[in-house]
Amino acid sequence: MWTHSLLIALLALTPLGLFALLFRRVREKATLGANLLGGVAALGGLCALATWALESFLWRVTQLHIEPNAQAGTSSLLAMLLFAAPLEEGSKVLVVWPLYQLQRLRLRADALLAATAAAAGFAAVEGALYLSTTESALPLVRGLLGAVGHLFFAGLWGYVLGQRSRLHWLGAIWFAAMLFHGLFDHIVYGRGVGTLVVGALLCVAMVLVMALIVKDVFADKRRPAPSGSVRLQHLTLAELTQAMRVREQPLMLHWIVIGAFVNTGVVISCVALGVFVGHRIGVDFAAANEADMRSNGPLVLLGTAVMAAFPIAGYLLARASGARSVLEPAMGAAAAIAAVVLLLSMAAPVAVVFALAVAPVAFGLACSGAWFGLSRQT
Repeated sequence: MWTHSLLIALLALTPLGLFALLFRRVREKATLGANLLGGVAALGGLCALATWALESFLWRVTQLHIEPNAQAGTSSLLAMLLFAAPLEEGSKVLVVWPLYQLQRLRLRADALLAATAAAAGFAAVEGALYLSTTESALPLVRGLLGAVGHLFFAGLWGYVLGQRSRLHWLGAIWFAAMLFHGLFDHIVYGRGVGTLVVGALLCVAMVLVMALIVKDVFADKRRPAPSGSVRLQHLTLAELTQAMRVREQPLMLHWIVIGAFVNTGVVISCVALGVFVGHRIGVDFAAANEADMRSNGPLVLLGTAVMAAFPIAGYLLARASGARSVLEPAMGAAAAIAAVVLLLSMAAPVAVVFALAVAPVAFGLACSGAWFGLSRQT
């Protein structure tokens, strides 16, 4: 019993610890104090209690399930996207919005910390409640992955909330964060144990994007654009989005079409290489099964191959096209991703969930690869 209590405490403290690390990193750029943020986290925890009660009532009345269930089918995904995700992400906004109305979120760091504080409190209480319903250790893994998702997706709309010039994007960013948070939670909580590695890989991507957001909070806008050799430390989220807007020449539609084919070709080549490497090292691709832990090996190998293809394709297209922005490579990658999702919807509908969940990561990798390609032209 004490071991299970220790696991509950660990799951509850993890999101709070992640927030503490974020606070320590950006507090010199923020005006909100630790006491106020602690109160925001406490309100987030109260929202978690309320949403847990509402969701439990709904699942009991409607007989819906958001956890793996052989009879749930697509109903678990719909329950997550239509009810759980909007309620959970919306409740965090309710906690943070009064601070915005009181004009306490004038800085990007303040809005980022307020949103993630609400998410940390929410994730702490939700994780403790979730793990208290079972004696298995597997929910601990699911809860840890889910905690990262709570902080990341709240951080996305919180980052936008702190920028007056981008407030018109807040509704769209919140909706996108809610939608992809629902897809992520469905993979983590609503699929078999064999797919948890996908959630883990997505968490790695979330940490990298959050690092870019934090870096952007500290970015010196007066710093000149990099020239000469490409160095990773020059890449910030602001510069990447700026490269999407800069237009010194007409939009080259033919390179968008070429980019779609280049992305598709590079993905196929990388997957083929991954299969070849897998056979050489003895990976059993036939073991891929959603309910089997042995499927994690093939998924990691093939997933890494697919993700590696997008920055490579973006870089090659930027170098070949001579474009002054990453818009053409980005639109080419988006077209390729849309084509893959369309094909999967006809051939393997279940795979669409995974394709949609990783689509933003693939798109971001393509843009990053293109950015590095553009940097070498300057």
